Amino acid sequence: MKRLLKLLDDKTIVTYKELLDAGYTKYQIKKLCDQEILEKLDRGVYGLINDLKDEFLIHQMNNQFIFYSNETALYLHNLCDRYPSKMSVTTKSGYHIRNTNLKVYYVKEELLFLGVETIKTPQGSDVLVYDKERTICDIIKNKNRIDQRVNIQGLQNYFLHDHPNMRKLSKYAKALNIQRKVIDIIDLYMKP
Repeated sequence: MKRLLKLLDDKTIVTYKELLDAGYTKYQIKKLCDQEILEKLDRGVYGLINDLKDEFLIHQMNNQFIFYSNETALYLHNLCDRYPSKMSVTTKSGYHIRNTNLKVYYVKEELLFLGVETIKTPQGSDVLVYDKERTICDIIKNKNRIDQRVNIQGLQNYFLHDHPNMRKLSKYAKALNIQRKVIDIIDLYMKP
């Protein structure tokens, strides 16, 4: 038990591989779950039975090429106050997502890492998310797949209450081929 607590000392979630690397056998891992010490949170992801679970971290630990985007990124950046009912993630075209409880957006591989940064979740875990400017471009591009109230709240909070980075916004709009749409939104919110 001490070995397990030491492994989980600085984090609340551990992967099956990390347990094996720490010297646990498959039988011991199963026994820890049967004894209700460990709990299987997702395929290959475990946590202590009574610990608060960070859903953001769980999804990302189990899928190598996903980044939080759109509505979920708005929430993580405090640009909207609605907790996402279904987490929105972006991944590269052709990548298979193991979790069907995610709202998945696909992009070309060369656009996947554009604007990725690390952010703390409300539970304090580090996850990968698109920065504010990439998120704004994404919600403009995907406006038909996003709740209109969330979309408007995100745009208003970014343009009216945040410090918009027009250079970065322009760079991302060009890369995503949505310059005209972004200019229309900028004109709408940034009128003198």
